[in-house]
Amino acid sequence: MLILVTGASGKIGQHVVKALAERGYRVRALTTRPLEAVPCNHSSVEWVRFDWLQSSDFTSLVDGCAAVLHLGAELRDHEKMHQSNVEATRLLARAAETAGVRFFCYVSSVAVYGSQLDADVDEDSPVLTTDRDVSSEYLAVDTVRCYGRTKLGGEQRIREEARKVEYVIVRPTVVVDVDDLVDLRSWDFIKKAVAGYRNSQQIFVLDVADAIIWFMERSLARAIPEPGISVFNLADNTVPDNTYAKFFRRAYDNSADRRWRSIELPWVFDGLRDILRAGRLSRRRPLGRMHFSTDRLQAAGYRPRYGVAELQERAIQALAREKKQSAK
Repeated sequence: MLILVTGASGKIGQHVVKALAERGYRVRALTTRPLEAVPCNHSSVEWVRFDWLQSSDFTSLVDGCAAVLHLGAELRDHEKMHQSNVEATRLLARAAETAGVRFFCYVSSVAVYGSQLDADVDEDSPVLTTDRDVSSEYLAVDTVRCYGRTKLGGEQRIREEARKVEYVIVRPTVVVDVDDLVDLRSWDFIKKAVAGYRNSQQIFVLDVADAIIWFMERSLARAIPEPGISVFNLADNTVPDNTYAKFFRRAYDNSADRRWRSIELPWVFDGLRDILRAGRLSRRRPLGRMHFSTDRLQAAGYRPRYGVAELQERAIQALAREKKQSAK
């Protein structure tokens, strides 16, 4: 089978492409990077340099594909977010419908929920306003608010285009790899102290890639297609009290690196910072004080293959290797 992957050279995409190639799929991998810089050179992977800000013709790209895994997105540039995250998603879904694609996975984000009034967040919780920026809905900087609105806009375009294809929309929390955990030591002392109490909301990038492929294979294995749209939070709640401070302490104990030393301030200090940033008092919760339900994901039958505990263990091992090298 031929699988189209957008954002194929990104954080999640490179792991998806590698896993698909290892499982025997043919992959058409889209990237905006120069082709000589792509991370996977497997013989079954056809790399295509494509910028949907320059071209909106997905027809030839979806031709012959059994599935589309849409990971590509604009994360930083406000001016590009609507076309990249909303309109490109609409055109890609439309092309998939026309080409007879069986399965389409759209990687959205928990940013679509903004900052909730309730601590517990499931797939039916309120979402952001998409047609304008309502800053009170999301205790975040304007770039992150724009990202959340446009990812939700992409979800809405899929709902408008959906006819014959099975769509799965996944909303990951904070997708991280081992290097991302190691890089947390670069936070300054104040940032560590203020953010220490937060649930890190981390999910291992390998689990996100694995979940995407799991949903795809579940769909393609069906004798009779089941068109429609399903939405799932992708979170890892397997480690209780998964706070930044807890990881900082463990990292320091295993590395003796003073950059990991910190104190843990009560959450009220984080709240005061949000008040200063927004210029008003808000009852809404920041990301670190929300809990994203995975009940629907578990009911579908998926369990994390690796887990955040494995992610943290790999990071601790990397720190131990650094310590050993520096001692030589």
